[in-house]
Amino acid sequence: MFCLEFCGFRCGENENEVDKSTDPNLLHLPMTNGSLELFRHFAKQINLEDIEREAELIHWSHEHPLILFDVQKDDDIKDEITLCDGCVQPISFPFYCCSQCNYFLHLSCVNLPRELRHPIHHEHPMVLCQVMKFYKTFLCDACCVWTNGFYYNCETCKFILDVKCAFLPTSIAHQAHKNPLVQMKGSKHLCNGSGFSFSTSGFKCDDCRFKISHDSALLPGTIRHRLDKHPLILCYPPFFKHVDEFHCEICEREMNPSYWLYYCSDCDQSFHLLCIKDYYSNVKYGGTIEVNCHPHSLAFVRKARKRFSYCSCGHSYVRVIFVHTDIDIECPIFECGECNYTLCLDCI
Repeated sequence: MFCLEFCGFRCGENENEVDKSTDPNLLHLPMTNGSLELFRHFAKQINLEDIEREAELIHWSHEHPLILFDVQKDDDIKDEITLCDGCVQPISFPFYCCSQCNYFLHLSCVNLPRELRHPIHHEHPMVLCQVMKFYKTFLCDACCVWTNGFYYNCETCKFILDVKCAFLPTSIAHQAHKNPLVQMKGSKHLCNGSGFSFSTSGFKCDDCRFKISHDSALLPGTIRHRLDKHPLILCYPPFFKHVDEFHCEICEREMNPSYWLYYCSDCDQSFHLLCIKDYYSNVKYGGTIEVNCHPHSLAFVRKARKRFSYCSCGHSYVRVIFVHTDIDIECPIFECGECNYTLCLDCI
């Protein structure tokens, strides 16, 4: 391993960090709790104060009536963590719920516009859609995370954005760079965060050549992983005075010190951005199905499997194409609770 020190800043802190006082309205990244804080930003874009709150409504996304639950008048709701079927974030008041199904929608998700013109895809309008089956997932072309929640889709170009990415502002501030960054369309640009090229969307500095992919911009400031008991902190170069070349704890390959990494100073452990990323963080699990090939119900769950682990059909679980093929990932599968039987999403 190595002794990692930082030139001019500590883990996750940059001497060139943009001054938050310059524009308090900028979205400042990275966020401590990336998905949750990003949802809060997204929810602010929907002006809830001007929305009439119907006690019961029929929504295009669900076959049954939805009932409004408001914290001001409904104090008997159980304090259980459940996820919104629109944004796939923890439900919070006010929200709508189906009394017959495990179906929940934030008030902001109920009132999403059905059509959207987006700056990184202005050729065609994007239409708000939902998955036809609860286990069907789509890959967001911006953050590269799978989702079974609502998404905006351009059918002509096969371009998809999940609802949080669709409402990102056109300008942001990021801790890794001193100047504000503006949204841009990708065209095989090199990301200064990961070192990989991106072709969908990202953010750039108008004063220099600094560019980061949408994917890198949305990385959380801290993350947890089973290989380390401490929170891992997102760190930026320059790094120096490492005794040896340093390696990712997951894939065990050498890391390039020119790009961002996640680091634990207590354990002196480092991780590639792509190796540690949770590609299925935006999926709501639960629900069961019946299949002809097995006598018991199968539950939609998340299981840790290696890339070359196989389900009962003989196919690999993992659908994400990785740079390294020997890393573990937790991915959605169908599992029988009574016996050792599983099916991958492709088989279902």
